[in-house]
Amino acid sequence: MIFVNKHTIQKLKMRKAFLLKATLLLLLVTSHFCLKAQNLEEDTVKRESTITSTDRPRSVFIEVGGPGLALTLNYDTRFGNDRDKWGYRIGAGYYNTGANWVASVPFQINYLYGTGSSFLELGAGTTFVRSAGTTNGSFFEFDNLTGFIGTATIGYRYQQDNGGINFRIAFVPILYNEGLIAAGGISIGYTF
Repeated sequence: MIFVNKHTIQKLKMRKAFLLKATLLLLLVTSHFCLKAQNLEEDTVKRESTITSTDRPRSVFIEVGGPGLALTLNYDTRFGNDRDKWGYRIGAGYYNTGANWVASVPFQINYLYGTGSSFLELGAGTTFVRSAGTTNGSFFEFDNLTGFIGTATIGYRYQQDNGGINFRIAFVPILYNEGLIAAGGISIGYTF
């Protein structure tokens, strides 16, 4: 019968773990050199490059009013690489006048039509709104509301070809459970 103490078993386990780690490290280092060797080979196939790289236009802007109902920070981009056509916008807003406040998250799918730096903007979407108010507000009075409202946008957007300052002004009809509100919005931002 062979007797093995606990100290010997621990040494065997440590050696086994060391060998396993050393083997994995050796495989990792070896595969790294193989990959470098493949990268050093000359590419003998001639290829013509007809693909032009264009970035999708993106804009950030601050808006007063509009689908966010308050002061909102928004992000807007196109689905494709064109400066016009279909895209979307999403934002977050908050406004407080003492006893009255509103927080909102507007989201819209929009379409830009135009040439140069001037575009007609058409959009439709929804805004999540949480507002609370009293009748003794200092300037604005908000309904106590939590939920989604429907929004639309019909407006003008100035957006330069190569990025830079953008400007928007829009008529924004808002549909909620008590009816339709005719609102508007104005914004300024940066396109990159």
